[in-house]
Amino acid sequence: MANTDKGFQIDIVTPQQLFFSGEITSVTAPGQDGLFQVLKNHAPLLSALKNGKVKLVLADRSEKSFTISDGFFEVSGNKAILLTEDVA
Repeated sequence: MANTDKGFQIDIVTPQQLFFSGEITSVTAPGQDGLFQVLKNHAPLLSALKNGKVKLVLADRSEKSFTISDGFFEVSGNKAILLTEDVA
């Protein structure tokens, strides 16, 4: 999906499936050192994740929340990837 004025692309991936893919305006995730939030045009970042809640704010301003297990989060060039063993 192309970047728009509203947000950026995120993919949430487990070993079994692509759990979520879409345009968001923000993501809040449980990093190893605490919660962090990423918005459009964030500097490149790679972070280890711990068990906890991930909150997405979608381009239409609706929200989605998921519980994840440990994983990794990367953002670069307005594209984010969240890798986790399990998500519900």
